[in-house]
Amino acid sequence: MSIRARTTITIDTYRATLDALPRANLAHLPTPLDFCPRLTEQLGGPDIFIKRDDLTGLALGGNKTRNLEFLFGEAIAQGADCIITGAYPQSNQCRQTAAAAAKLGLECYLVLGALRHRAVVQGNLLLNHLFGAHVEVAPEADDVGVQSIIDERVAELQAAGRRPYRFTNKYPELAVKSVAGYLNGMLELHEQLERLPEQPTTIMVTSGSGSTHTGIAATVKALGLPYHVTGISIRPQNPPQRERIAALAQSAATHYGIPCALTPEEVDVREEYYGKGHGVTTAAGRDAVHTVARTEGILLDLTYTGKAMSGLIDLVRKGTFGQDERVVFVHTGGIPSLFAHADEVLA
Repeated sequence: MSIRARTTITIDTYRATLDALPRANLAHLPTPLDFCPRLTEQLGGPDIFIKRDDLTGLALGGNKTRNLEFLFGEAIAQGADCIITGAYPQSNQCRQTAAAAAKLGLECYLVLGALRHRAVVQGNLLLNHLFGAHVEVAPEADDVGVQSIIDERVAELQAAGRRPYRFTNKYPELAVKSVAGYLNGMLELHEQLERLPEQPTTIMVTSGSGSTHTGIAATVKALGLPYHVTGISIRPQNPPQRERIAALAQSAATHYGIPCALTPEEVDVREEYYGKGHGVTTAAGRDAVHTVARTEGILLDLTYTGKAMSGLIDLVRKGTFGQDERVVFVHTGGIPSLFAHADEVLA
């Protein structure tokens, strides 16, 4: 995203709008912004910084904790007594949801579709059990199948007199429910970047479900901030990711009443790095995990941040950035899944 809009809302007003939303206290904020000298030297390109949202604190950290502060805030405000959501067995969102529910005293129900995904009780799935979630693994369910099962479980809980709050991955409802975390998180990052001697020119982010990418890019647009936002897609999407992000931003703008809408032309997303699809590792992603671990002592995961970092590394090597530029990589977490992919980590 390279179009810099005329500022139509002040940072103070933007912040006040978000501060007025119900919110649970879950994350350790602000997370660090680390300069990576050895990675920068090895790649021979721009100065590289990593925004450490792998260190948000809850359940070994990750970007979803920012979103969950607003989701759980709304759930509690609505009087929910349990939470239900679903994805796949190594879902970072489900792991952080289970931990947040435990912290806030709510029961958590997870439906995990294992079609084309590993269901070994390790990594995130192990932690779901440890946090006391009610875990249902559906071996033949894909994303659509998971949502259908959740429909049934919500009806069952309601029939039993429970008050479930559903965290949905359905598009485009995701915008209203999840984008607030990074509308707010980008304000935090901007404050950190302003304190640097020279501001970065580019922010790179993993682009999966779209909430993190949308929140960052939409805030840059709304406040006219001087950054180019590039998403590295880690999965094929329908509709295409560029259109998806724009629609999520439009939904968020309508819901929150802030001028953060995007057009597809304002969304920069690279789709050449996700390989064979969601949850499937790539050789370049595995190499990126090794490179960052061995230069900076920072862990990435294979299927999200590893793929995204492989995109950053490739773009640096292709000369996309000048040596005098500065690039920020937003680390969205996902570390526990490494333990479920040990064979691939060491391949």
